[in-house]
Amino acid sequence: MQTQGDWLPARAALHPTGLYFALRDIRAAELQDPFMQETIARLPARESVVQVARGDVGKGTAGTAPGGIVFHVSRCGSTLVSQLLKQQVGIVVYAEPLPVNEILVPPHKWPRAELVAALRSLGAAFARHARKPYVLKLTSWNLLFCDVVAEAFPESPWVLCLRDPVEVGVSLLRQPPGWIWEGEAPAAAFARFVDSDGVAQSREAYVARLYAAFCEAACRLDPGRGRLVDYPSLPAAAWEIIAPHFGQPADATLRARMQSAATMDAKAPIGRPAAFGGDATAKQAAAGESLRREVDRHARPALARLLALHAATATAPG
Repeated sequence: MQTQGDWLPARAALHPTGLYFALRDIRAAELQDPFMQETIARLPARESVVQVARGDVGKGTAGTAPGGIVFHVSRCGSTLVSQLLKQQVGIVVYAEPLPVNEILVPPHKWPRAELVAALRSLGAAFARHARKPYVLKLTSWNLLFCDVVAEAFPESPWVLCLRDPVEVGVSLLRQPPGWIWEGEAPAAAFARFVDSDGVAQSREAYVARLYAAFCEAACRLDPGRGRLVDYPSLPAAAWEIIAPHFGQPADATLRARMQSAATMDAKAPIGRPAAFGGDATAKQAAAGESLRREVDRHARPALARLLALHAATATAPG
C-alpha cells in the first residue's frame, strides 16, 4: 500500500485477483462535510490505485481497527452524531464511506471470511490516513451486515442510533435514499433481506419491514460492546454517552463546541450553514394510518426485542 501523502480510500473493488483501492490525496482535516463522498467531490486531488493481492487481504492489520462504529436506522440523527464527534480534534470521522458499501453490497462477491478480511484491510487504510484514532459512521443499510462488520472489528465499541419508526418511515417515504427503490419496486439488492416471503406490499409496509430488519440484524451484535442512542437523547448523548464510549471523554471545552455545533443543521453543505429545526412533531402529524398500522405490525415488535436484549444485558449480574 502507498505510504506517501494523505491517501484517503475513496473507492474499493473486489476482484478475483484481489482488493483494489482508489486513493485520493486529501488530508484528514478536510473531512468536515456531512458525508465523506461530499469532501471527495468538493476537493480536486491526485488519485492513485493500489491492489492488495487476494492472498494478502486482511494481513498486517493488527491495531488498525476503528475506535468506534456508528450504526443507524436512517434519518435518526446519526449525521448529527458524526458532525459533533468531528469537534474532537483527537479523532477522524469517516462518514458513510463508499468503500465500505462497495465491499458489503449484496450479492456478495467474496465468501464471508474474505469480506471480513477486506474490511480489515480497508480499516488499515483508514488508519494510515487518519494517523490517529478514527470512527466509522456507516450507511444505514450496512446495519443489515453488522455482524460481518463486528467480526472484522471485534474490539471496536459501537453505538446504534434509533428513532421512532413512524418518524423514520415518514422521512424515508418523503425523501427516499438512493439505494432503497428501483423505479417503483424495492431495490433487488436489499429486498430479500426485508421481504423474504416475496409478497407484494405497499411502500409503507416495506419501510416498516426495513426498520424491523435493521432491528433484527442489530440483535446479532454483542450488546456488551454497544450503546443504543435514541433520537430524543441527542445532542447531549454525543458528549455524555458516545464520545466517552469511544474513549474520547468530552471536557468542558469540547462539550461547548459540540453544543454550539448542535444548533446548526448537520446536513447543511459547507459554506451554506443553516440553523437546526426539530421535526419530530411534524413527522408524527404527517404519518398516515397505513404507515402507523404497518409500523405497529412489523417495526415496533422488532424494536421491542432489541430494547429488551439490551435491557437484559444492562441488568445482568457481573
